Amino acid sequence: MNSGAVDDFNLVVVGSGAAGLVAAITASRLGLRPLIIEKADVWGGTTATSGGVLWVPNNPVMEADGSLEDPVTVRTYVEGLLGEAGERDRAKAHAFLETAPAMARMLADEGMRWIRSRTHPDYYPHVEGNGIGRTLESAEFDGTVLGERFLTMRNAGLDIPALSSDQFGTVALAKSRVGPLVETTVTVGKYKLKRMLGRKPLGNGRALVAALMKIAMDRGIQLRLSTAMVSLVEDRGAVTGVVVEGPNGRATLQAPAGVVLTAGGFSRNSALRKQLQGRERVWPNAIPEDEGDALNAGLTVGAAHERTDDSWWMPSIEIDERTNALALGLRALPGSIVVNAEGQRYMNEAASYMTTGRVMFEHGAATSRHWLIMDGKFLKKYVFAELSSSRVREKMLKIGTLRQAATIPALAQQCGLPPTALDATVARFNVFAKAGRDEDFGRGNTAYDRHWADPAHKPNASLGAIENGPFWAALIRPGDLGTNGGLKTDQHARVLDTSDKPITGLYAAGNSASSPFGRAYPGAGATIAAAATFGHLAAIHAAKRYSNA
Repeated sequence: MNSGAVDDFNLVVVGSGAAGLVAAITASRLGLRPLIIEKADVWGGTTATSGGVLWVPNNPVMEADGSLEDPVTVRTYVEGLLGEAGERDRAKAHAFLETAPAMARMLADEGMRWIRSRTHPDYYPHVEGNGIGRTLESAEFDGTVLGERFLTMRNAGLDIPALSSDQFGTVALAKSRVGPLVETTVTVGKYKLKRMLGRKPLGNGRALVAALMKIAMDRGIQLRLSTAMVSLVEDRGAVTGVVVEGPNGRATLQAPAGVVLTAGGFSRNSALRKQLQGRERVWPNAIPEDEGDALNAGLTVGAAHERTDDSWWMPSIEIDERTNALALGLRALPGSIVVNAEGQRYMNEAASYMTTGRVMFEHGAATSRHWLIMDGKFLKKYVFAELSSSRVREKMLKIGTLRQAATIPALAQQCGLPPTALDATVARFNVFAKAGRDEDFGRGNTAYDRHWADPAHKPNASLGAIENGPFWAALIRPGDLGTNGGLKTDQHARVLDTSDKPITGLYAAGNSASSPFGRAYPGAGATIAAAATFGHLAAIHAAKRYSNA
């Protein structure tokens, strides 16, 4: 499905996730005529499959709440994460902090309805300047407002209640506490009523991309689906267009104002992951089209790349060879631990997914089997998208990615772990759980650890003894949400060549570019916020350059 009957464009945006949509919207506001191309037959990118939140300190909702912070506090936090970064990296980080709130206000002016996660802590509680409540997300959005365009949105047919990010933890507790049960029941009831009335309530990533698409449609921005970028067009050292392969064959699209690469990273490209990361096995959670198109196109015209050895880590339960489940509350709620192939704990399981995923990889979870060990009441007490499904559990038990046994030694034998070691690990952890203090790794000591935990569980919301059989063990892997390295860019989102000079007319944002936060993940939604902000900055620079040409 394509929109726009007339080929009237001067800027090409490659990719239709948050970065691409914001770049196109900003370009349109500044007088450019953007065209969005998307190689899939659906739009929305990985953003549509995500939680859809944006980490934007001092955002418009914080301003309305009277909760603005001293910018120095936020800058101290980000600079603490960057460590000894160079001048260019700091310039990118500063550009983000200065521009992200303005980007969010711009979208609000265009009709975006923002809500704020007031309770979500930042991901590095031990770094000075960390805070709580810096995350934005789209309010619930009715997909039917988009008309026929909704039918081509990624995951359009997914029939799940529209939850806010703050409600994920509530749903997890719905089987164990009256308050969360009532809230979840009301939320589901409202969703079903709206569906009966012919609406399509969307939440999270789908709400975000749908709201952005509504703005793009109102601005008459063109979209071409099933249109893959083949290569970039160069003229005297500048990028001036793209060669594409679409439903009508190959064509060249001229883009005198420039090309913005927002086509994601390369998490689904096994050859690139082996070449750049040295990894034989990976557990990606990005969309199938995340194959490195932007990276390859940029390298072909002389672009540099950086930090392509790293990922946005996310511990993931291996359902089967093709399917993963994100492990958020699974790691933080009381009654579970993660052990290595020797049956030993090696980390604070409740730390951020970026931290725990990287630690898992560093401790060999990609080459040996690590297990999430769970108390027998754990899956009865808490709700999880996959493991709460008896059908999914039966499938996993059959193929061996889930185990169950009456005793811890028997569970160890099923998992190929040393029974004595696992028994000792669980016994030691149980002492900590009953005392309310993890003497080995400090689990449950920080606000972030407790965010995904059970506030009613005492003495520590994240520590629960594993003592009731039959016990469970699920295979857990160092999965990822995408790759966090990419084309080297500056504070204007301009792609740099191997001499650190801008390639005229070429921009990159989102996972197509290296992150402005280096190897850190400041808080919930930092990836999408950076994507949207640098898509915004790319369009600003492209418009200024084109008007001065």
